[in-house]
Amino acid sequence: MPDLSALLMRRSVGALASSGGRCAECRRMPLAGEHLLELDSGRTLCELCFARLPDERRHAVRSERIHASDRPLSVVRRAA
Repeated sequence: MPDLSALLMRRSVGALASSGGRCAECRRMPLAGEHLLELDSGRTLCELCFARLPDERRHAVRSERIHASDRPLSVVRRAA
């Protein structure tokens, strides 16, 4: 029987590597819940590098929240 934890780890690392969501400045892959911000120039920065920019250059065209999974999570009502 294959080791389930190793199989899940390989799958999750592969999914992260293929997503391509890295900061262009520090090359860090943001954690789930953090944002990647795209500038006018097309560069994508994490929140930390974006905060270090001077105020006159801090204009994001698009923001993307990093999700924990490639599938959307279901929201269901709890039983009373």
